[in-house]
Amino acid sequence: HIPASRIPRLSHRNATNSQSNIMSKLFAAASIAAVSAYVAPVAPKRATALAGSTLDSEINKINGVSPLKNAPADYGFDPLGFAKVTYPALGLPVDDIERTNNLRDAELRHGRLAMLAAAGWPLAELLNPTLSKVFGAPELLADGRSPSILNGGLVQGSTPAFLLLTAAAIGVLDVKAEGIKAGVEPRDWIPGYYGFDPLRLVKGMSPLAVKNMQAKEINNGRLAMVAVVAYVAQEYLTGEPITSVSEQFFTPIIFYPWVQHLLTDAFGVASFR
Repeated sequence: HIPASRIPRLSHRNATNSQSNIMSKLFAAASIAAVSAYVAPVAPKRATALAGSTLDSEINKINGVSPLKNAPADYGFDPLGFAKVTYPALGLPVDDIERTNNLRDAELRHGRLAMLAAAGWPLAELLNPTLSKVFGAPELLADGRSPSILNGGLVQGSTPAFLLLTAAAIGVLDVKAEGIKAGVEPRDWIPGYYGFDPLRLVKGMSPLAVKNMQAKEINNGRLAMVAVVAYVAQEYLTGEPITSVSEQFFTPIIFYPWVQHLLTDAFGVASFR
C-alpha cells in the first residue's frame, strides 16, 4: 500500500524518465543519420552473384550475332555461321564488330529493296493493262506475269533500259552511302543509317522507340525478301501471275460476290422505304 502523499512524486518521476527516454532515442537517431552521411554505401547482396565473373562473360550470355549484343532484331540466328566468315576483299574484315556491321548493313539494303519489290510486283501486274491502254503502249506482261529470271521477259521492250537505270541509281546511292560511312568511326557507325528520313518518322523518338522502329524495319525487310522469292517460284511453277494465284490478297473486298450481294440486298431494301 503506497501512501497518498507519495503518488504525485512517483507520477512526476515517471514523466521525467519517459521524457529522458524519448530525448535519448531522438539523439541516437540524429547521430546515426549524421554518421551515415560519411560512410560509403554497401553494395547490394545481388552484386555478389557476379563475383569472379567478367563483363565479357556476362555479355556472351546475351543472344546475338553481333559482339556488341545491341543490334535491333538480333536473335543470334546464324546456323551456317555466315557472320564468322572473313574475306576483306568482299567487305568482310577480320574485326568482328566491323564484319557484323557490314553484314547488317547489306541485310538492311536488300530488305529495303525487297520491300519495294514486294509492293511493286503485284502493282505492276494489276496496273499494267490499264496503263498500257491509257498511254497506248504495248503490254510488257504478255501473260500477266512480271518479268523475272525464271519467267523471262527481261529483254522485252523497255525492260532492259529500266533495269539498267535502276542498277545505276542503286550504284550512285551505294557510293554516297560509303562516303557517309567513311566519315564515321567503324565502332560508332550505325548500320543502315545515312540520315535519310524525309518524313521525320523518328524525330523526337526516344532511343528505345528508335531501336524498336529499326527492329520493325529489318523484320519487315526479311519478310519481304522471302515474299519476293515466293513470287518468283510461285509464278514459275503455276504459270500464272501472283495476283491470280493469290487472288484473295489483291482483290478489293467490294468485288467479292458476297459483298456485292450484301450491298444489293441493302440498297434494294432501302429503295422501297
